[in-house]
Amino acid sequence: MKTKIILADDEERWRLIVHDFLENEGYQVLEAANGQQAVSLLRSNPDTALVIMDVMMPVMDGIASCTEIRTFSRVPVLMVTAREDEETEINGMRCGADQFISKPIKMRAFMERVRALLRRSEHRETMTFGKLEIVLASNTVLADGVPLALTPKEYDLLLFLAQTPDVVRSREQILHAVWNTDYYGDGRTVDTHVKNLRMKLGSCGSLLRTVRSRGYMLESGK
Repeated sequence: MKTKIILADDEERWRLIVHDFLENEGYQVLEAANGQQAVSLLRSNPDTALVIMDVMMPVMDGIASCTEIRTFSRVPVLMVTAREDEETEINGMRCGADQFISKPIKMRAFMERVRALLRRSEHRETMTFGKLEIVLASNTVLADGVPLALTPKEYDLLLFLAQTPDVVRSREQILHAVWNTDYYGDGRTVDTHVKNLRMKLGSCGSLLRTVRSRGYMLESGK
């Protein structure tokens, strides 16, 4: 299966050039003419390994698009900009972008950034629990082979429990690891996220067990 990349830019000619180059390198490329289209494409293709998007786009710009993407995905984002000012890059990093490159791009440098972002997770394995799979290379979760659209917190919660299958984790442990807080009063946040996550897992939801008065665990499925 080819590695899937979303390419978002309102300049059709630029998209065509980069699309052809990426395709010749063996990647599958999905095009978007604006940020809103890019977000929609990612929602329908959660197995996407990388998003490349311009900062200045109509309908929804790159900063707003990246901010929206970070509400449901941890996919690497490479921002392309005609601006070289520090403020643009700072805003991009704050919204969750992984790297920046300026136009006009030099194709060799551009491809090195693409490969570096993809390489960052290439060597990480897939975790399997019965019919539930966590594909660490793309931060994708599949239930019965179907990709799920999880929020970043839902993904982090599932991954935390998956790291120690069949071991009960208390709400305090989950809060500290996933939300970086020890405030027990936020335990209801954990309960809500577990409930939502279990629903999204569908037939695999039974693997996510509640252990009364103790916490939660993910069964190994063996």
